[in-house]
Amino acid sequence: MKDFFAILGGMGTKATESFIKTLNTLTPAKKDQDYLNYIVFNHAEIPDRTNYILDHSQADPWPYLKEDILQINQLGAKFVLITCNTAHYFLPELKKLATMPILDMPKLATTQAITTRPNQKNLRIGILATSGTIQTGIYQKCIHELGQTAVIPDQDWQNKIMTLIYAEIKQEDKVNPAHYHELITYMLKDLSCDAVILGCTELSVAQERAPYQSAKVIDAQRVLAEKTILMAK
Repeated sequence: MKDFFAILGGMGTKATESFIKTLNTLTPAKKDQDYLNYIVFNHAEIPDRTNYILDHSQADPWPYLKEDILQINQLGAKFVLITCNTAHYFLPELKKLATMPILDMPKLATTQAITTRPNQKNLRIGILATSGTIQTGIYQKCIHELGQTAVIPDQDWQNKIMTLIYAEIKQEDKVNPAHYHELITYMLKDLSCDAVILGCTELSVAQERAPYQSAKVIDAQRVLAEKTILMAK
């Protein structure tokens, strides 16, 4: 197979499946041959990224991610994307190993959150993500570099987000629409956010199954899929 890209997933598998569905849905295709060429690394054994970021005594995902990138190098993919937001903590080191470009999902999503607002000054950009992603400051850095204000939930609300991501979606494969919509409403209304980034692919699963109808909700996974199609075409 020539002219293909690689999807580094399995973090988690349901989120990777959701990304592939989004990718294929957005691809303008009228016959089998119109779809994109890609290889999926559903590396489900990669240790939990948030656990490691919050406590470095926990299992380290780095050796697994390193191995995957080196294998993708050998396969000759044109570019690679990572379907886990929290795994972008390792992006700088992964880029040093890769012989092809690696798409930066947080940067892509942040740029879209800002450029699609009518007024692109003094924006408050909310972040819904795992505690690991929040602690690394991946999204906060992107937002600040573009001259805007990053807004994160307080600890009680962050606990609710983690419950939705881990207890409901990862463990039970269920989305409670009321729980999910409550989180976004809190960010948009209580914290006066101009946009809210879904910075976790499990939240992309929630948006797929129980859509929150607002142009202010920026699904990082969907933004990544749109960029992937442009790159592949």
